[in-house]
Order: sequence, then C-alpha cells, then structure tokens
Amino acid sequence: MKLSAIINAIEEFAPLPLQEKWDNSGLQIGLPDGNGEVTGVLICLDTTEEIVREAVAKGCNLIVSHHPLIFKGFKHLTGSTPQEAAAAAAIRAGVAVYSAHTSLDSTIGGVSYAMAARLGATVSGVIAPADVEYYTVRVICTRSQSSDVRLTLLGQTESCTYSDVEGESMAAPVGDFDPAAGLDLRHEPLTSVSIDIDSLRLGGALRALSGMPGYDKMEVTVTPQHRRSHDYGLGVYATLPDRGMTGAEFADLLRTTFGTPCIKASAAYNPGMKIRCIALCGGSAPDFISRANAAGVDAYVTADVRYHDFADAANLTTVIFVIGHFESENCAKDIFYHVITKKFANFAVYKSEKETNPVKYL
Repeated sequence: MKLSAIINAIEEFAPLPLQEKWDNSGLQIGLPDGNGEVTGVLICLDTTEEIVREAVAKGCNLIVSHHPLIFKGFKHLTGSTPQEAAAAAAIRAGVAVYSAHTSLDSTIGGVSYAMAARLGATVSGVIAPADVEYYTVRVICTRSQSSDVRLTLLGQTESCTYSDVEGESMAAPVGDFDPAAGLDLRHEPLTSVSIDIDSLRLGGALRALSGMPGYDKMEVTVTPQHRRSHDYGLGVYATLPDRGMTGAEFADLLRTTFGTPCIKASAAYNPGMKIRCIALCGGSAPDFISRANAAGVDAYVTADVRYHDFADAANLTTVIFVIGHFESENCAKDIFYHVITKKFANFAVYKSEKETNPVKYL
C-alpha cells in the first residue's frame, strides 16, 4: 500500500484546507512524494517515543495521530524534548508520521460529531461554520460515457443527477478504424450529469474527470451557487434523545461515556436541572462559550476551560461541562480507524494499546 493512498483516504474525509491557520496538520515525517510502501498503520492521539516503539513492534511504518508531532517547529533535533525524541526515534526507525488535527475537528463526521454520537445525541448544526462554498459541476457527455462519469463523480460526493440533453448529439466512432473504409461515425445522444459539490472536493472531482477516457470530448462547466456549507466547522449543536435528562444524569453520562474521573461544571449547574439541547466541541474551546449560551442550549461540553472563563460565565444560563482533553478527543482514533479500514478493508491498521492520558487524576 502506497503512503499517498492512505493520505488521500484521510484527506478525502478531512481535507487539509479545513485546518486552522495556526495548525500544522499533514505529513510530519516521511517523503512528500508518497511513493513509499506502508506495511501497517498505528493510530494514536499523540506521537511519543513509546508510540514509535509500539509501531515498530506491530510492524507498522506509518503513525497517524490527531495532534501534530511538529507543531511550532524544531530549532534542533537533539532529543531534548519529548517531541524531538519522538521525531528522532521515528526517523531512525523509518516510520512516517501523518497528523490530522483541526482538519479532523472541522470535517463532517469529525471529533465533535463523534462526541455527539457517543452520547446518543442528534447533530443539528455547527457552532463555528467553516468558510466552505458550494458549486454545481455539469458534464455533457455521450450516453455511453454517462455511467462512468456518474461513478467518477460519486467517488467525490454522495449524489449526482443526470438527464438527457434534448436535440443534441455527438459524432462518435463505431467499431474498429479501417483506413481504407474510413471512420464510421454515428451520432450518439448526449446526457447531462450534474453534482452539487463543496469547494473542498471540487478540485478532486475535476482532476478525476480530466483523467477519464474521452474527456477532451466532454463539456464541463462549474457554476458557483452563492451559498455556504453549514456542516463543516468547529463544534456542534445537538439534541439528546427523548426528553433529555437531569443535570446529575447528564454528568453521569459524560463520566461513563468519555471515561472522565473528574468533571468540572460552571455555576449554573444544578443536579435537578433539565438538559436536552447541548453544544459540544472536542479539544480546548472556551471561545465558544458565549456562542453556546446565545444559542440557548442547556449545556456546553468541551475539554479545557480556564478559571477566568468559569468566572465570566457565572451568570450564564448554559452550564459548562469540562471533561478533559484526552477524554474529549480519544474518539479521533475510532474515526481514523473507520476511514482507513473502510477504504482498505484487508490492511493492517491498529489503534494504540500503549497510549495513556498524560494527565493523572489523583
């Protein structure tokens, strides 16, 4: 299996343009041409020396992590920090490292979506939508090409529409070409195939089309829809099943679902309060507290909140629940595993068995 094939599978699900400007998602260690053969994949939250040793022991030469190994950059590589030591160990062992951080956080079905699913909640929207536009791609081709065109476009998006183009036809060669007899040309009816696709996948769709036989005879148009996606972005709004639950029941649900031994809550918390409409954002996201409160949700669940954020939220009606960074993002490993194994069913993919929370609860 080529490294590029696995990276493409991840980036089809979590496109790199979704990452925040300050982030460093993408290939951390490895040859950028992607031609190297991958023997196996180890999935983790953070790449450490222990993770590199586990990868080698499992016969894996690719680590896929949520948090970037190289975040702010190295000025030297002496092993003086845990990140330097892990990078040096990976290089010595010939192990590539790929990370999808906020690109995974902001994609449809990403970390916050997974958090909601674990709680049995139904997602209704995104807290901070990403700047993603929609386009319509229309391909006019012969009827015999239309099936392949639809399959090609469906590889980039979930649905497309098609219809015959009335009153139009294209001259197409029939049978083997005989120079003595000339080229037998017959007019074949044309078909229009259309898809609505977001800007993140538009380039991939056009590249896939350009590689098709007979592309030079197709007519391809791209039209902006002047509307934006509300499905990509950081954090989600969601609704708990039935009529919700009490504050105490919700705290217990968070504790058992995410394995959090210690949950912090803001001043508005009451064990008997009713919680049904919630907001969630994996990782550290105190900046969305005011948005969650303005949306009128009963609870906002995130990983890290500072003391002064709690103080500023003292008069808010929305209760803030803090469940821990590792706990909120541990579901990233399940997402990576599903994405890779769905694309490559019989390939060696492992979730780390050695990784532990760097935060100890006493």
